[in-house]
Amino acid sequence: MILESLYCGNICPADQAIPLDKEYQKLRQKILKGLEELESKLTPEQMKLVNQFHSDVISSHCMEVETQFQYGFALGMLLMKDVYELPFPDKRTR
Repeated sequence: MILESLYCGNICPADQAIPLDKEYQKLRQKILKGLEELESKLTPEQMKLVNQFHSDVISSHCMEVETQFQYGFALGMLLMKDVYELPFPDKRTR
């Protein structure tokens, strides 16, 4: 049941909705290859900075996506509310 999963904290779109398209897969491979190349050329201290920067960029992006999701969800709920409140003659008799 969705409500039970939501209550228990088992719904996490960021973990469950991974893009399957080929462009995403290519980009992921490109990123991993770039990080491996950097790791072979940089000192451990420099690589630590790169990894921290990478983690910070990912965290920032996740915060942006979460805010956009919340805004979109709220907008969808407001749209449903507005549609429900439209004065259709047959809606009041149900």
